[in-house]
Amino acid sequence: MQPRCPICGNAHWLDRGWPECSHCRLIVRDFDDLPAVAREVQARLAAGAVDLADEPSAAWRLDGAGLRNAAWRYGFAVSPGLAPDGQPAVATTSPAVTLPHDVALAVMARPADADDVVDLATLLRDRFARIVVLIDGTADDLAAIVARAPWVSGHAHPLDGDFAAQRNRLQDLAGTRWVLQLDSDERPDPALLAAIGWLVEGADRDGLRSLGLPRRNMVDGAQSALYPDIQYRLNRSDIRFQNRVHERPVVPFAESSLALAGAIEHRLDGDRVRARTKIYEAMSTGAGRPEDETRLLEPFDPIAVR
Repeated sequence: MQPRCPICGNAHWLDRGWPECSHCRLIVRDFDDLPAVAREVQARLAAGAVDLADEPSAAWRLDGAGLRNAAWRYGFAVSPGLAPDGQPAVATTSPAVTLPHDVALAVMARPADADDVVDLATLLRDRFARIVVLIDGTADDLAAIVARAPWVSGHAHPLDGDFAAQRNRLQDLAGTRWVLQLDSDERPDPALLAAIGWLVEGADRDGLRSLGLPRRNMVDGAQSALYPDIQYRLNRSDIRFQNRVHERPVVPFAESSLALAGAIEHRLDGDRVRARTKIYEAMSTGAGRPEDETRLLEPFDPIAVR
């Protein structure tokens, strides 16, 4: 296994002459430079202006999209986030500040998840413009949740083995320009909650419609090796999802970006991890992804050098 990227935490690198992170686009001269690279990138961002064309580093490179990834990761707003021609950006940076937003929280759940849904809705009651729930069950199942959390609105509809279709129903229920989708066993961490306002503001400015959030998988209480496990869950409500299992938004690549400010925390039971490989494979051939099960059951290694 290769070392983890100091910006996004990914442990998969492409060979571009120099290694390139397959997630956030950081290019480094040598893996031994990674700690120094992280310090230098942050120092460039903190200086208030970054000109990657006229001030190339001897140890690392970023294009405009990579610069935005790094800026958001370290809590900086950057303008512009990406040069129109895709070449390295000349950008101004400033520490991001929490902004109010009109984002809906949309939750997909089963009737058995009612306690988790109520807990999530109560925890985040004042943090989102609306909270909507889609239950893979009956109208009575939904009513039982709304009785305990009357500020929640929602709908009941069977999953029918199609996660994309269920997410699309949630997109339509949101009623706002942007929507954050979570499952009942997921929670946004404090950094993500604080960043949502300035992330969607930056996305609207840069013409982005879909943002990929890191997900931290906690299996039996311990972080697993499957990280950052990017999930495109912060989307414009007109975005559609595809694939019955391991669903993804249908959006041009240029209209999507990583949003590395904070993370979704995903709580999992080890037995459930083992069982879902077979469940997903039965739902769609190839969707079992046994390699995901392996990484979910391995402990997180922050260095990951092998």
